Amino acid sequence: MWLKITYSPTSLFSLKSSSATNSAGKSLLIPSPYSVKMALLNAIITYDSLDTAKANFSLIRDLEIRFSLPTSLTVSNCLIRILKDNDKVSKAVKLEKPFKTTVAFREYVYLNDNIEIAIDLNAEKTILPEEIEFLKKWFIHINYFGKKGCFFQFISADVVEELEESKFCTIISDGFKPGVFMKMDDVDKKANFESMNNYNSKKKAKRINTIYTFPVSIKKTSKTYSFYERI
Repeated sequence: MWLKITYSPTSLFSLKSSSATNSAGKSLLIPSPYSVKMALLNAIITYDSLDTAKANFSLIRDLEIRFSLPTSLTVSNCLIRILKDNDKVSKAVKLEKPFKTTVAFREYVYLNDNIEIAIDLNAEKTILPEEIEFLKKWFIHINYFGKKGCFFQFISADVVEELEESKFCTIISDGFKPGVFMKMDDVDKKANFESMNNYNSKKKAKRINTIYTFPVSIKKTSKTYSFYERI
């Protein structure tokens, strides 16, 4: 069984791979498992409390997530201006001008329809009915993934027996299928709440990388865009 959550994109989406540099960041086509889990924790902390987020961290950390893409999407290539740390100047100059303007490469994704996020309810640890209701409650509160400004509108959350295999991504270790390979980060099963806390400078976030196969292919491409369609 799966908990399937549907969102409608209301703006362009952009989320750099965790291995990308600040000056050249290709975007993922869809939110990563890591970004979904962090969005859940952010919603709980914002609308409930830090204690509630800590108490439910292990539930969120261990979620097994799959994604579906819409029937088509377009990735636009852009050069934008960003602010960068002005580290190669004297201390006196840096105090006056701590940042400098530079050019960076970014990608922005136009999704032509809804995306679906599916959670395996019978993974290593079966998710209980009250935990399913807890997840439904907090997925409703999420309104963006990735960068701030990459907005999504919650549509529905339903429990289903099976997923439509032709729509959803698979993990490459489960077998080869045609499509686009994408490496996305997830939360390490050994992570605790403090190791994921952005305000804890003493600990680095514990992430793992998994390669997913999305059932889409590139139909048109140029130096300014790439157009994908579902296989």
